[in-house]
Amino acid sequence: MISRMTKHSQLAKEQLQHMVLGTLLFVCMASIASGLDPTGEAIVKLDGVSNFTYQAIEITAHILLSLDLLLFALYLYKSSLALIKEIFS
Repeated sequence: MISRMTKHSQLAKEQLQHMVLGTLLFVCMASIASGLDPTGEAIVKLDGVSNFTYQAIEITAHILLSLDLLLFALYLYKSSLALIKEIFS
C-alpha cells in the first residue's frame, strides 16, 4: 500500500514538474511575441523602413501571441487530464 502511494506521489510530482517547465516555456514564447510589438513601434520610426515591414512585424506578433495562448490552453488541459488520471488511477 505504501509503495503504491509512493508511486502515485512520484508520478504526480513528475507530472507537476512537467507542467511547470512547460508553462515556463510558454511564458518565454509569449514574452518574445510581446516584445515584437514595441520592436515594431521602434522600427516604424526609422527612416527607410516601409509600412509593409511594420505591418508584417505587427501581424506576426499578434499571430504568435494568439497561437501561444491557444497552445498553452490546450497544453494545460491535456496535462491536467493526465495528472488527474494519474492521481485517481
